[in-house]
Amino acid sequence: MYKATVLVTGATGFIGWYLIQYLLENRYLVIGLTRQKNKLSSRTNLIWINDFDDIQTKQIDFVVNLAGEKIGKGLWTEKRKNELLKSRIETTHNLYQWLNDQNIYPKCLISGSAVGYYGIDSKEQWNTVCSEDTLPQSIFMSQLCYEWEKAALKHAQHNTKIIRLGVVLGKKEGIFPRMVLPIRMNLIGKIGSGKQPLSWIHVDDAVRAIEFLFCLQDTQKIFNLVAPEHVCQMKFVESVCRILHKKTYLNLPGFLVQVLFGEQSQLMLNGQYISAERLINAGFEFKYAHLETALQHLLDVN
Repeated sequence: MYKATVLVTGATGFIGWYLIQYLLENRYLVIGLTRQKNKLSSRTNLIWINDFDDIQTKQIDFVVNLAGEKIGKGLWTEKRKNELLKSRIETTHNLYQWLNDQNIYPKCLISGSAVGYYGIDSKEQWNTVCSEDTLPQSIFMSQLCYEWEKAALKHAQHNTKIIRLGVVLGKKEGIFPRMVLPIRMNLIGKIGSGKQPLSWIHVDDAVRAIEFLFCLQDTQKIFNLVAPEHVCQMKFVESVCRILHKKTYLNLPGFLVQVLFGEQSQLMLNGQYISAERLINAGFEFKYAHLETALQHLLDVN
């Protein structure tokens, strides 16, 4: 007997894949939306689909909407910006349209977003901590998140919760292996000033938090999914170096990052500190609240 049925969009992405493994291990029936054609599963509680109309049940208890092109893949040309926005807005629109057409109203629908919503500190002081009530900025990464959230929240008839994810750290997938590789090779450590915030969360806590929100009886609609410990980019490097017994010999100047990546360099050189207080006050307990503990696990150090 399955605990509940969960529909997941963006199911073959980094977070979607981890989420599905977690849900399967915890006796959920999972329907995964993917662009990969003819994808089959050996698991009886996992069904792959390419289109919402492929779904053959109206028993959808929860939905997790994670679909969207990778924000760090490819330079932010105007064409790429449109692709990033379209991939999020269209899937979100199609999801709600399908649910409405089928008269399906899940107990909870969780729609993705990111801490990029809060933008950057143009003065590079980083003295403030953003809460869910902090307003977005006019820059692209902030507006991308804002439009994605708006596309979900306009459907008031559904119990929608927005998750603003920090940098999600996982052992073999996502950005973490690429962050650690230059350190393993004793190469690049500090990027820019090194003082820029790195708002992070271990992937295990991210997927646990999503399940936690399924049945949370709370009037709040938006939750930051970030670890409570605030760290900067250089502290991350120093922690990895200490655990791996490595030393980096090169720094990557901020001006060079700006020349290479343009507006996209904001992802590496700036950001905001983000509060996890709302999620904690709701009752969620982090397994990896501190970076050191998370890195010990991610780097397989006992």
